[in-house]
Amino acid sequence: MVLKERYILFIYIVLWFLYELQGFLWTEGNLLSQAIILTLNGVSIYYVWKVNVRVPNKPAYIFALNALLVMFFFYGVVYVLDGEHFYLGVSVLKPFNYLKGIMNSLLPIYAFYYFAWKGVLSKKYMQVLTFFFFCVAFLSYWSYELDARTILQERGVERDGIVNNMGYEFLCLFPILSFFDKRPWIQYLGIICVMTFVLMGMKRGAILIGVFCMVWFLLEMFRSAKRYKKLLIVVVSVGVVALTAYWTWHLLQTSDFFNQRLQATIEGNMSGRNVLFITFLNYFLYDTTAFQFLFGSGANATLEVSVNYAHNDWLELAINQGVLGFVLYVIYWVCFFRAWRSMKENRLVHFAFGMLLLIYFMRTFFTFSYGDMNIYSTSVLGYCLGVRSRMQNVNAADV
Repeated sequence: MVLKERYILFIYIVLWFLYELQGFLWTEGNLLSQAIILTLNGVSIYYVWKVNVRVPNKPAYIFALNALLVMFFFYGVVYVLDGEHFYLGVSVLKPFNYLKGIMNSLLPIYAFYYFAWKGVLSKKYMQVLTFFFFCVAFLSYWSYELDARTILQERGVERDGIVNNMGYEFLCLFPILSFFDKRPWIQYLGIICVMTFVLMGMKRGAILIGVFCMVWFLLEMFRSAKRYKKLLIVVVSVGVVALTAYWTWHLLQTSDFFNQRLQATIEGNMSGRNVLFITFLNYFLYDTTAFQFLFGSGANATLEVSVNYAHNDWLELAINQGVLGFVLYVIYWVCFFRAWRSMKENRLVHFAFGMLLLIYFMRTFFTFSYGDMNIYSTSVLGYCLGVRSRMQNVNAADV
């Protein structure tokens, strides 16, 4: 049985790698990509069932995630049956894309949780995955970069830099680096690599979160080091910070676009997000009916209000799912936090899960969080939860 689960896990991960590399290996959204994602979602749904039926002593986080999924699925199905296409620039947003995004983001948590609970997904397995994750992230980053520059050239726009959303993808590689506690040099190289691409991506939110993650990571390495290694940790950490500062200075000296982004941030220019926030908040408070206030205006209703997403999870849920969605999201984050607190016995799992908590909670305020989780995050999230449940079941059996 374990051997069978190992094969399933291997195939599951390979398919995710292939799906993440669409656009680089083949045309995005073609028949092959559709077949892969249908297979992945089918397997994920199967493990949603197995987790809820077969796994005892599940953390409250799983039940909170169940509630969110049921809500999103209901609103998504209604949207598919009665929704319309939206056009954002050259992008066409089909009703099914809403449901697809939620499924791709949240369903893998159950699969990885189950594999970790069964003992198939181990710390060593996570270490091996790390190198493949970095390779996929590299290829995805440069694929996005080339596509964006091609579009700018076709529009006749000359710019020495672009805003690369893949900076958030690299940011999500921080937590998995925690599993190399016996090889700190890998952690240092990983931190430098992540921060380099986060800075190059020029997403201000990703840069802000990245700085918090880097500082926390270095402090954790110092705290957990033995006495005779603490000085070495301090010296190397200063070097890592110095390299990051040098790279920032280099961008300031060579990139006009980076300077423009920094100056806009200093001046409080949020790329129109402040206007969006006010628009959506006013709509929720003053322009909704009692039913819309309580249950929302439906999936992707923000696009009808302002032809744009809220770029804030709390406002997005308030408009789409009303007070119901807002309350369920609060419960979800409370359960996320409580799950993190319950992992203190395993330092590495506690730290990796806490890093995910920090990254995705901060993301809720200026970009998508619940609908934009990737395999780098869901694998670590599922692993940490699975290890916790596995330890609890062992302790219960010993009593």
